[in-house]
Amino acid sequence: MGPLHETSVRDDVTVFTFGGEDVASSYGANCTAVRGSGATLLVDPLIAPSHARLVEEALVARGAPPVRFVVLTHHHTDHALGSSWFARRGATVIAHDACREGMEREHPGLIAGRRRDPALSALFSDAESVPPGVLFAQSLTLDLGGVEARVIHTGHGHTRGDAIVHLPGESLAVCGDLVSNGYHVNLEDASMDGFPRALARLLSLGARTCVPGHGAPGGPDIVEAQKRYFSLVSSVVSAGTAAGRKESEIADELRGRFPGFLLEMVLPETVRRFEAAAGTPG
Repeated sequence: MGPLHETSVRDDVTVFTFGGEDVASSYGANCTAVRGSGATLLVDPLIAPSHARLVEEALVARGAPPVRFVVLTHHHTDHALGSSWFARRGATVIAHDACREGMEREHPGLIAGRRRDPALSALFSDAESVPPGVLFAQSLTLDLGGVEARVIHTGHGHTRGDAIVHLPGESLAVCGDLVSNGYHVNLEDASMDGFPRALARLLSLGARTCVPGHGAPGGPDIVEAQKRYFSLVSSVVSAGTAAGRKESEIADELRGRFPGFLLEMVLPETVRRFEAAAGTPG
């Protein structure tokens, strides 16, 4: 695991990441801190308490108000598992109910498995899955003291429990894994029909700055690029299956179509998900 990198996208908004693409770096996930006059909101506090603790230390060094709210954009551990660090310190963890269900269903087994792995046991020694304290169905609004944050369910896109965080006053959206920039997308829990609709909902907010779940922040162009990615991958998989090509061959073509993209490990599952959506056996 390398150092924790910080990117300021507004005076009151900082994105933290380790980069990379393995478990020890939270698979390169982003954690976004939004500072108001009275409270700090964290979005997706990474994969383990030790990672979350480093984020907290960086915020203290910046003189940020205490973390009072934590929003989870979905249940995948690289975004959600670090929330227990802040929950134990009295922060309110907020998530969609389907996110809570995913945490309860998957986290205990994943934690146990990683503790059995000598290479990961130290990282997850104090990990636990703490249920969110506040659940929402469609949206809720938080007042951080001079900064308004809207938490919005965009439907079943990346997962059933997706949430984005919109800061209207800053014209900024924290997108979760609806958007990745320079990373392939894990589609294991995605709705292949709902994903493009969720991206359209995201674009309708008109945010000038978008923070992806993985990769560098950008403008609405990175959301448009995600739409093109989804469409091109669908076309490549469709053409490959029609030609009778093997899953591994189609995955190799996708690697070539997106040189330099990280998380290539997800591509075999990507091929299977698009084949299943088309009704084609893998």
